[in-house]
Amino acid sequence: MPDILTTHYGSVEGPLGFPMSDRSAQALDAVLKALPHTPEHAYRHLVVTKAPTEINPGERSDVSWISSESPDRAGEVVIAKGMDDSQFQGNPIVTLGHAYSLPPVGRSLWRKRVRDGQRVGIKAKTVYPPRPTTWPESDAWPPDQVFALIQAGLLQGKSIGFLPTTVHIPDDKEVQKNGWGNGVGLVIDEWLLLEYACVFLPANQDALVESVAKGGLALAPDVLRALGIDERVFGQRERIVPFTSLDEIRKAVLAHIESIDFQALAEKTIKETWYKSLGRV
Repeated sequence: MPDILTTHYGSVEGPLGFPMSDRSAQALDAVLKALPHTPEHAYRHLVVTKAPTEINPGERSDVSWISSESPDRAGEVVIAKGMDDSQFQGNPIVTLGHAYSLPPVGRSLWRKRVRDGQRVGIKAKTVYPPRPTTWPESDAWPPDQVFALIQAGLLQGKSIGFLPTTVHIPDDKEVQKNGWGNGVGLVIDEWLLLEYACVFLPANQDALVESVAKGGLALAPDVLRALGIDERVFGQRERIVPFTSLDEIRKAVLAHIESIDFQALAEKTIKETWYKSLGRV
């Protein structure tokens, strides 16, 4: 496994903590040294929750949004035309959950700016290669598992890792013009794409757990860890807790409260306290 990982990802740990080639690491280090040491220029991840727009089973590929110009939860907007993917292009490997302890699960064929109605962002095509003949039959092939989850609608997200290189704080006029709404505090005009990954969305956890438990899709422990799921849950279907809405919980609590006889409870408490004071209890 280590030889495979070194071959795919690179032989050195880059300045941001994940493996890459020595040449890429040196180039990235030069970029980092030239940038201001401010939170606005810090390396970050951005998760897009929109499902793939195309899934091609014969080709074992999908086309997905990997970024959007809509404001994210941090109140930031990433401008699509500002993407620089020259570093990523040198080794366009796609991981599962940014887990570099696993073999790659896919390869990015292209990334480009796209406008679809009001939506503007970056789309990417990812291919999930078939198991090579040299891969041990006894070992799970992660791209098979990942593509099966994507086809089942359970692995919907893509997460980019990027470094902002040019940013600005928008004024009210710019925010209103672009319809961003309140709360946008930073616009990332230019950015360096360094990685992207297939990611699991926590909102779908119950569906994923139940599907795997019922469907018999055996996910390797390291794949489960990359998805951020406790591997002990699998193989123990009785431990899967079905989803209960907040409204149902509220109704159950109110029903339990209504079943309590508060007058009888108060009388019992007073009587027990009185008996204790008389030394009868």
